[in-house]
Amino acid sequence: MASTAQKALTPAEKERFFQALENDQRLFKETLEVVLNLVVSDPKLTFDVADLIESDFRNLYLVIMKKVAVERSNDSTLGCCRDI
Repeated sequence: MASTAQKALTPAEKERFFQALENDQRLFKETLEVVLNLVVSDPKLTFDVADLIESDFRNLYLVIMKKVAVERSNDSTLGCCRDI
């Protein structure tokens, strides 16, 4: 189990990690899933990350909103009950 007082990664270790993410799509998806699970477990962090995506990653935000709109247009549930 990891210690709570772990040392920070060196710049070289970070570079190897980021390079591995670029080279391995499966590793990237697994890492992103772990990060997103951490984000959604904390409501404040969820809003902070959502704001970051909306403001700094506009293309990702627009793709997400387009998917939501398409899914809602295909949903036969009453508008008041879609988020339940």
